[in-house]
Amino acid sequence: MASRAASFVDRIYPGMGGRPVWLTVLSALCLIVYWHHGSQRACPDWFVEWSRATTGIEATRFHEHGWGHLSAVVVLMLVPLVVCRIAGMRPTELGLSIRGARREIILVLAMWAAFLPVVWLMSRTGSFQRMYPRLPQAEQDVGLFLAYEGFYFVKWVAWEFFFRGFMLFGFKRDLGSRAVLVSTIPFVLMHFGKPEAEVFASLAAGFILCWIALRSKSIWPGVILHWLVATSMDFFASTWWR
Repeated sequence: MASRAASFVDRIYPGMGGRPVWLTVLSALCLIVYWHHGSQRACPDWFVEWSRATTGIEATRFHEHGWGHLSAVVVLMLVPLVVCRIAGMRPTELGLSIRGARREIILVLAMWAAFLPVVWLMSRTGSFQRMYPRLPQAEQDVGLFLAYEGFYFVKWVAWEFFFRGFMLFGFKRDLGSRAVLVSTIPFVLMHFGKPEAEVFASLAAGFILCWIALRSKSIWPGVILHWLVATSMDFFASTWWR
């Protein structure tokens, strides 16, 4: 059946091949489901009550964000990972190995340190202060801040896997380095609704994170960089440390 589908696609779009088609369809479906059902605004009441009873944390927004983070793991990571495994693609081919990424991890730590002054300057703008910290209740509560940022790391693993693991390495088989373009466009679009400067910055970030992933053959340097930058933005917008 797979060979028939590939032949059918090739007749309509000569030279395309079947794999880029199912990767495109799966990518789009995952993003649609995540956008409509995986965001914090889609969090069901039962999850808030269950999460509150489990964690003992009262802040409703914490649990709504938790729904978004867990949804990212399921929709943006586990589903593509299972489908790709069925299609014969190993997890290590999709950037889940950290072996050999030491130089890139050191590189992203240096990049994060260099970026901190920019984050501090951005934190002084009104649009930034209206958006961050992502969990408003953590602004004055160090314990809640640490709990939230620890949970936030889970989201960035799923996020980086989807854009740099699944999309970048998945499409790279057929498109080569042009897979960077396929990965970067939806990555930027998923930043819509955030401060304009951050949306512009996501364009450069998309290219940089793809470059790092291709160098290291791993998503983990990108996970670390993304999480450190996001946590720094929440940190500078908080008041508990001042």
